Amino acid sequence: MHQFVDAERCVQESGATNEPSGQARRRKPMPKATTPDVEQVMRDYFAVRHGDRSKLDVLSESFTFTHPLGEIHGPDGLLEAQRENEEAMPDISFEVDELLVGDDVAMWEWTMTGTHEGEWQGIPPTGREIEVRGMSITEIADGEVQANRAYFDSQAFLSQLGVTGE
Repeated sequence: MHQFVDAERCVQESGATNEPSGQARRRKPMPKATTPDVEQVMRDYFAVRHGDRSKLDVLSESFTFTHPLGEIHGPDGLLEAQRENEEAMPDISFEVDELLVGDDVAMWEWTMTGTHEGEWQGIPPTGREIEVRGMSITEIADGEVQANRAYFDSQAFLSQLGVTGE
């Protein structure tokens, strides 16, 4: 059975902030979850995604993060990717819009915003603002995040950066 989770509360309890101002936003209210273990794992995962290394043990050693532009392996790989993203977009903001949890999975909608001020994957800074909406499926086993699969329109993202698919 899946339960909707209050995404703002989950992110706030992780100690993470979604925006440079520290203000979390939520699009619409949701009922609270009855799956506390998965909810806690997701709070810890969101904290890691916002740079809290003290929660890194929430990721399994075999953790994989798959997205339309590539794949990341292991906790250290995730930290390195986050560092690169933050260098390229110092104002990067990652907002959890909706969160649905089950016994071993969480599905969540998110919005990422930022300004491209540093090199990112060989693309020189453009100064352009980006806003990308996506959806992720996070697999959980034994209290650890095993995998995260993110889905978003990569062509729209690259277009916002001024890069064409040619």
